[in-house]
Amino acid sequence: MRKPEKTKKRIERVTMKCSLKLAGTVFTMFMSLASIALAEPVSFPKGAATPSETCGECHQTLYREYALGVGSDNRSANHSIPATVSSAATAHATSKFTPLASGGDVEWCRACHFAGSFNIPAKGELGKQLPNVANAGEISITCATCHLTPEGKVRGVHKTGNAPHASVAEPALQSSAICAHCHVDTTDKRIVGGQYQTFMEWREDFNKPGLGAQQCQDCHMPRTLRKLAEDSDGAPVAVGRHLWTGGHSGQRLGGSLSLAIIQRDKEKANLSFSVTNIGAGHSVPTGPNARGVYLSVDVLDRQGVSRARKEWLFAPNFSARPDDKAFLEADKKLSGYEGYAQTRADAQGVHEAPVRAGEERLVNWDPALAPGLYTVKAQLRYTTDRFAAPVADDEKVMGSAALLITSK
Repeated sequence: MRKPEKTKKRIERVTMKCSLKLAGTVFTMFMSLASIALAEPVSFPKGAATPSETCGECHQTLYREYALGVGSDNRSANHSIPATVSSAATAHATSKFTPLASGGDVEWCRACHFAGSFNIPAKGELGKQLPNVANAGEISITCATCHLTPEGKVRGVHKTGNAPHASVAEPALQSSAICAHCHVDTTDKRIVGGQYQTFMEWREDFNKPGLGAQQCQDCHMPRTLRKLAEDSDGAPVAVGRHLWTGGHSGQRLGGSLSLAIIQRDKEKANLSFSVTNIGAGHSVPTGPNARGVYLSVDVLDRQGVSRARKEWLFAPNFSARPDDKAFLEADKKLSGYEGYAQTRADAQGVHEAPVRAGEERLVNWDPALAPGLYTVKAQLRYTTDRFAAPVADDEKVMGSAALLITSK
């Protein structure tokens, strides 16, 4: 049996250890709280001109997607962004064209590529914000372009309480309204068949009761589950991939237009070609007038020799009127980028207008063929630069069809 003195001393030692351990825990908690209290929240003194690399320090996966998509337009000394990329690239990153080298001015670029925050417009509103004069030297689309409010807060789809910066939840980031800030080129009314009409094409042709409920992000920013910031304690949430799949995506192009060949009269070479917009919530092609879709048709005899060929071009017009060689003389009175761009558009001549959302376009052709058996082959090809010479090597096949016909 232990003596009372030894038992008392043992209790005192245990009590001392517990007290020291508790004191250490309290001190650690106090220091942690103190460091949190003393740490200043992240701010953005450069506003919307904040380099995306700053955001990428925490949002690593989102930044990588951005850098291989729209971010490949940019150059930065802070991080190595690819000079050129493959199918993920968008817009001017692979268009091989800059308006500044063709008589355009910097303000033309800043219509969309400007370092200025903006308020998200309502679906029925249109218009553009003027360039941010304070950052006049900055021409880019960064994370802050969409995610930084004019008040300097970071807006996101999800509400968060542990971000190191001031945040605000903004459901409109999942709506086409935010896309309307750049993807429309008029403050008046839609120009059917014109360039830069994407938002109004979606609003007027697709976003109707019973037709289409999808927003732009549903197709162009496919969602996945993951953390917003890799090293955060937050749980995975539904996040839109910042890839903006579109004109450089074979999967997106392949599901947009269907193609069928029709022989209108039995045993006669009376052909129709049905091109139907079955998968895009806007016209195809859409955006800048350099984009185009070619429908190429080849009629082969039984030996595989081509006996007749025909090609149609579907493309946006540069201005409110159709592109036409008849205007080339009048184009000489235009100056700067407008004169350059309108002239090259008219030089290609009249073409088919883009195929609107849900539209079936029929084009007819009656080739002169000798009596016999023929195979008609048709193919749809997409290019981001129909003006390139030689033709841009980024052409993608969108679909094809074949039909065996008899001509008598």
